[in-house]
Amino acid sequence: MPSPIAHTTTGYIIHKIYQAQRPEQSWWRLGPLPVLLIVTAGLSLLPDIDSVAGFLLGDFGRYHNSGSHSLFVGLAVALAIGGLVWWIKQSGFVDWFVLAVLCYQFHIALDFFTVGRGVMLFWPVSPARFESPVKLFYGLHWSDGVVSVNHIWTLLSELGFAALAVLTMHFLGRRMTRFKSVRCFSNRFSESVPGEG
Repeated sequence: MPSPIAHTTTGYIIHKIYQAQRPEQSWWRLGPLPVLLIVTAGLSLLPDIDSVAGFLLGDFGRYHNSGSHSLFVGLAVALAIGGLVWWIKQSGFVDWFVLAVLCYQFHIALDFFTVGRGVMLFWPVSPARFESPVKLFYGLHWSDGVVSVNHIWTLLSELGFAALAVLTMHFLGRRMTRFKSVRCFSNRFSESVPGEG
């Protein structure tokens, strides 16, 4: 499994995309902290909730990366979150459903592309584990122990992934801002010229 670095990075990417699509929704912010970023980071880590049982019961391998890493569980969680928001606000079901399903399913996708035993993509329909033949992450291997040279490789590769993702989002954000400015100027120009537009 990737470390929380990779998973929270995907939460950050989803946060930036959502923020760009819905800049007018100031209710995403609560005081100085961006609520949406906290929510997307939390939802991106949510499938690993099963690791709590592994730590508490002393059998990490038995509980972690099992049923909670299912596409069906991800859909159920997203439906529950969307339904809860709709019940409280009487609106926002689709926005919150899509947000939750993206965060949850991207977590599963990252684990799918990580060295390990695979993920139970279709649990409870099938307990079979699936993994990609192409590996993007080495991931954390707790069987190596808490202190391991392999964890350094995981840390470096995922920090590289995070840096690349943040730089890409920054670059795309600047390009989109520039594009919106040019389009806004173009619209004002065409409105000011008689017979244009």
